[in-house]
Amino acid sequence: MKDVLGCYDRLVCLFERVQLFVERLRCYVNITLTIAMIELLGKIMAQVITILALSTKEMKERQISESIHRIYLFLADDEIEKFFKRLLGRTAVEDALLRLDTLTKEESLMTAARTLQLLHQVHGNVATTTEIGQGVRDNMDRVETVARGVNRNVRRTRAGV
Repeated sequence: MKDVLGCYDRLVCLFERVQLFVERLRCYVNITLTIAMIELLGKIMAQVITILALSTKEMKERQISESIHRIYLFLADDEIEKFFKRLLGRTAVEDALLRLDTLTKEESLMTAARTLQLLHQVHGNVATTTEIGQGVRDNMDRVETVARGVNRNVRRTRAGV
């Protein structure tokens, strides 16, 4: 019974992870992604499909496993149980889940690096805009100075007329 609950918990965890990944995908749809990020998301999707396939296979083979377990129940040896678990692909699912963890951590790191890159670009744009703005202000001051001079000349000319 404990093994069945463990399997159920693993499936619930897997579906929660898939749901969170799909929610992140919704965010990614609306932005321009780098080629590296697109490739990483493809690997994550492939890993999710692999895990679902392995889990399905494991569930189908569980009936066989339970039959074998009953046959060898009298041996009650942990090593034999581990052997049969490996034989039936349980470690393959666990290995696939570990790979998924690694890929999603890489996704987080890549997202953080891209965010840092974009923030740096925005900072550069703000600095450039500030410099341009200062140049515009300087030019406006020069134009204002020239306009004052023209205004004085117009007054002098009127006064002299």
